[in-house]
Amino acid sequence: MNSAYHSLREQLEGLLAESRLQSRQASEWEKVETYWQIGDALTAHIDTQPGAKYGQEIVRNLSKDLQLGQTTLYETLRFRRVVQDPNLYARTKCGWSHFRALIHLQTPEQIQHFAKQVQQHGWTTRQLKRAIEIGGDVEPGFADIPSPPLRSRFHQPFTYRVVTDQFQVDGPPAIDFGFHQVWAPQKLAGFDTATVGDRLTIDDDGSEPHAQVREDRPGLWTYVARVLRIIDGDTLDVVVDLGLGHRAYPRLRLRGIDTAELYTTAGRTAKAFVEEALSESPIIIISTWRTDTFGRYLADVKYRPGTDDPDDILRDGTYLNGQLLKQGLATRYLV
Repeated sequence: MNSAYHSLREQLEGLLAESRLQSRQASEWEKVETYWQIGDALTAHIDTQPGAKYGQEIVRNLSKDLQLGQTTLYETLRFRRVVQDPNLYARTKCGWSHFRALIHLQTPEQIQHFAKQVQQHGWTTRQLKRAIEIGGDVEPGFADIPSPPLRSRFHQPFTYRVVTDQFQVDGPPAIDFGFHQVWAPQKLAGFDTATVGDRLTIDDDGSEPHAQVREDRPGLWTYVARVLRIIDGDTLDVVVDLGLGHRAYPRLRLRGIDTAELYTTAGRTAKAFVEEALSESPIIIISTWRTDTFGRYLADVKYRPGTDDPDDILRDGTYLNGQLLKQGLATRYLV
């Protein structure tokens, strides 16, 4: 790509890096501003070139370089085009997930109308979408619609998918450990029959690791981890055992829940609860879903004090996300 593209990429990387550094300290509105600024920079760049194909190519390349979904990038473009001045909405309670619904309305007047309803009624994104669908404001009992139950999803750790080795595309495939870690084994028993798209487990208990292609296609992205630091009630730093001596050091955001900010009494209480709950757990089991705006992995966490046996934790452990909800230390968070 040309120098203009590289300049655009660096600009967007800077915006994302600044937002990720702010992390939990950033207000929801600052996140909205970041997406609007990304859309503004994208619009200014794409509008200098005629034709839709150029814009599609730019979005496709940026998605790979920035590790942002193409859908998200297209939404930032639409956000910029339909909202000329985001500061008009600065006093509303609209977060980015609200705007993802609002930007598909037909007129600025409709956007302003429903943004005002969010502000007045404190609607969740789910409630906003339903109001838009029925074309009204509030129906009886609307604000009291219960959130869907939070269900965990755990699978067998040390299960991997087989992917193309992007460094040597025409060579043998590689193993995706997750967390942007890919291994291209030079010699691994049982791996010679694996093809891209397969799922496999690796037996590392003997003298030589052995891969087994799984015809039953088990679920992915469940890991054994150790807690390094508890940031607040719903955010953890961990070290993850990817298998075969590989490690990752992600920041986790507990999926589906939201604890109060740390400067509040409720926030400090939630953090203290998590610290106490995990204090006697040498390992935890995590299941990741995707990353959020700030690069944190949305995760389910299971623990059981006093054991370092993953099978025990999977079978009899406590689901931390759900426990915080039941204890009244977190609220349901829908996106």
